[in-house]
Amino acid sequence: MDGLRQSVVSMDQLPVSETPGQARFLEEPEGSLFPRLRWLSPRRLAFFLVFWITIFFAGSVLINNPFTGSGAPTNWDLGAGSPNYYWVVMYLHGLNTGLVGLAALVACDFFELPSVHVRRGILAGVLVAGILSPIGALFNTSAPWTSPGLWIQITAFVALDEIVILFLWGMLSVWREGAPRSRTFPFVTVALVGAVMLVAALIGHLAGVILGFGDNPSLLGQYASQEMGMSLNDWAASLIGAHSYLMITAVPAGIMALASVRFGYYRLAGTTKKIAQLGFILVGIDLVAQTGMALLIGFSSWPGDLPPQISALPGVPSFLALNDASNFVFLVLGGVLLLGALAIGSGRLRAWTSDPGLSLKALPLLMLVIFTVLTALTEPTNGTAIGTPPQAWLRLFVAFYLTMLVVLVVLLSERLLGERQQIRIGWVATLGSIVTFAGVMWYLSTNSSDGGFLAGAGLVIIGISFVATSWWGLYDGVVRVRGARGARA
Repeated sequence: MDGLRQSVVSMDQLPVSETPGQARFLEEPEGSLFPRLRWLSPRRLAFFLVFWITIFFAGSVLINNPFTGSGAPTNWDLGAGSPNYYWVVMYLHGLNTGLVGLAALVACDFFELPSVHVRRGILAGVLVAGILSPIGALFNTSAPWTSPGLWIQITAFVALDEIVILFLWGMLSVWREGAPRSRTFPFVTVALVGAVMLVAALIGHLAGVILGFGDNPSLLGQYASQEMGMSLNDWAASLIGAHSYLMITAVPAGIMALASVRFGYYRLAGTTKKIAQLGFILVGIDLVAQTGMALLIGFSSWPGDLPPQISALPGVPSFLALNDASNFVFLVLGGVLLLGALAIGSGRLRAWTSDPGLSLKALPLLMLVIFTVLTALTEPTNGTAIGTPPQAWLRLFVAFYLTMLVVLVVLLSERLLGERQQIRIGWVATLGSIVTFAGVMWYLSTNSSDGGFLAGAGLVIIGISFVATSWWGLYDGVVRVRGARGARA
C-alpha cells in the first residue's frame, strides 16, 4: 500500500495527454466509432444530452413543485406514504441517469481511454441510458412491475451498468499498461468513484426488485426477518438509504476530480499541490467509508447513528448521522481544499479583472459551496426519507442534480467551445446560480413565495446557459463536419 501511495504521489506531476495519433474521445471524427451511424459521435451526443435533460429538469416542477399548492393533498403532500413519492424519486433517477452518462463521456475523454471497444460501448450505452431513462420516468409512476415506464427505465439502468463496467475495464487497462496518467490522484479517484457507483447500482437494483415484486422469491423475506430482524419493506428502505448515500457521495467526488483535470491540477506545484493532494486523500477516505457504511446499513441492523458523546455536543445538528458527518468532514472539506488549491495555484485568480473566462473557471467551487449549504439546510425534518416537498425538490433536484449538471456543462464548454462562447456561458450560468441560490435562501428563511419566484428566475437563466451551450456545441460540430467534407471534396 505504501508503494502504491508513493507511486501515485511521485507520478502526479505528469500531464494527462499521452495518446498521440488517436483522437480525443469528444473529438472523434463523425462515423469513426459507428460507420453506419455517422450522426452518432461523442461530441454530438454530449451536447444533445445537455439539451435533453434540461427539458426534463424543467418538467420536474410538474411532478413536485415546491413553491405552490401548500396544504393541498396533491404533489405538495410528499412523503413516504404519499402516492406521488415513488414517482418523484424515479423521475430524479431519470435525470441522474443522463447526468452520469454525460459524466462518463467527459471522463472517457479526459483520461483518454484508448480501447475502441470501450469507446464504442460507452457511447452506445450513454445513448440508450441518457435518452430512455427520462422518457421512462414520465410514466414510471408506481412500483408494480406491470408499469411500462418501469421497464423503460430498467433498460436504461442496465445500459448505465454497462457504461460503468466498461469504464472501469478501460481504466484498469490503462493502469495495467503503466501509463503515467494512471498514477495520478484524479485517475485513482475517478476509478474509485466508478467502483462505488457500481456497488450503489447493485444495492439499488436489489431495492427495486423488492419494490416491484415484493416477497418473490421468498428468500428475500426470509433474509430480512431472520438475518436482519426487520420486515421486507423496512429492508427495502434501508437499501434505498444506502444507495442514496453512496450516490450523493460518488457523483460530487467524481465531478470534482474531472474539474481538477480540466482546471490545472497537473500544473500545480509546491504547497498548493500538497493541499490538492490532501483534498483527494480526504475524498478517497470518504468514498471508502461510505461504501462500508452502505453495506452495513443495507445488510445489517446497524443504525448509523453518531456516538452519543459527539451527538450531545453543542452545535451538532440533531439530524446528523455518521454518513452525514463523514460527508461533511471528508467530502466537503476535501473538495474545498482541492478546488481552492486549483483556484489559487493554477493562476486562475491572478489578475482577475483581465481574465474574461474566470466566471466559467470558478463555477465548480461555487457549485460545491451551494451544494453543501443547500444539502445541509434542506435535511428532512418530517421523518421521511426526503422531507417536505420544498425540502425534497430543493435537496434532490437543485442542491444535488442541478449543481452537478452546471459543473459538467462548464467542463464541456471549456473543453470544446470557443473563448467568446465560454465567456458568455460562464457569466450567464454564474448569474443564474447566484440568483437561484439567493432565492432559495430567501424562501427557506422566510417561507415567502417571493423567494420561490426569484429562485425560478435563476433557474430560467441557468436553463438559457444550458440551451446556449447545446446550440453552440451542436452548431460548431455541424460546421466542422461540413468543412471537413468540403476539404475532402
